[in-house]
Amino acid sequence: MKFLLLFPIALILSAASCHKDALFVNAEKHLNQTYGSNERNKMDVYLPYHRDSTTGTVMLIHGGGWVAGDKSNWSPEIINSIIQQGFAVSCINYRYGCGDFHKQMEDIHLALDYLDANAQTWNTGSHKYGMAGASAGGHLALLYAHAFDTAHVVKAVVSMVGPTDLTDSLFHTGADKYQLGYVLIQFLGDSIQHNPQVYAFASPLFHYSNVPSLFLHGLNDDLVPPAQGVRMCDTLRAHGIATDTTMFGNAGHDLFGPKGINAVQILSETNLWFQTYMH
Repeated sequence: MKFLLLFPIALILSAASCHKDALFVNAEKHLNQTYGSNERNKMDVYLPYHRDSTTGTVMLIHGGGWVAGDKSNWSPEIINSIIQQGFAVSCINYRYGCGDFHKQMEDIHLALDYLDANAQTWNTGSHKYGMAGASAGGHLALLYAHAFDTAHVVKAVVSMVGPTDLTDSLFHTGADKYQLGYVLIQFLGDSIQHNPQVYAFASPLFHYSNVPSLFLHGLNDDLVPPAQGVRMCDTLRAHGIATDTTMFGNAGHDLFGPKGINAVQILSETNLWFQTYMH
């Protein structure tokens, strides 16, 4: 585990900033691709100009408490940094919480199938994917990779402040503090008091698969306890799965910190993770 307190390079960058002008992304673009029948089943695909049939794709899954957010929340800086490593990027929308988390798992599966179906046309690799998610998106990435990826196409995951244990009382305290308790019911269909089993089954912590996973957390996060990333990291390590955590001492749930001061380190660690485990 690494503890990072401050960095000298300030870069104004946020995982919540929008790439409304997609021209800032230096890649071949296929925007608003329809990958399923729901109106939210849309993705933006960015392809590096120099690619071949071995080029992997990193799927970015937005946050928003499972009930909000959009694929445009990923900044062009993040997308470009991944493309510069030689990967394609797919930013997906998914169905908002509707009482059954399997719907979000189905959407991720459909999105991966769509990427595979177009791999030959786009000259990219099939069955070679990484995932990065912020907050709720980090949770969805971890849950899919470790519990629902039966084809084992996901090779690496980076979770940015993603919850791993939806049964954690401290997590529920944080959600209540921000008046977000309703989103868990909207996402899972019931309260934890009435259906603790679904909260456990939807928790990545209680699943594991051989998918190298990196956990990035802010030590001052009073919504998603940073200990959740540590606990899942410990679980994966106990099963011989490559994993690591980085804790940012100057950040809370906004992992990028004041004026995006942690951006350089976050992008560096994210890209190194994918370079290490997707090649």
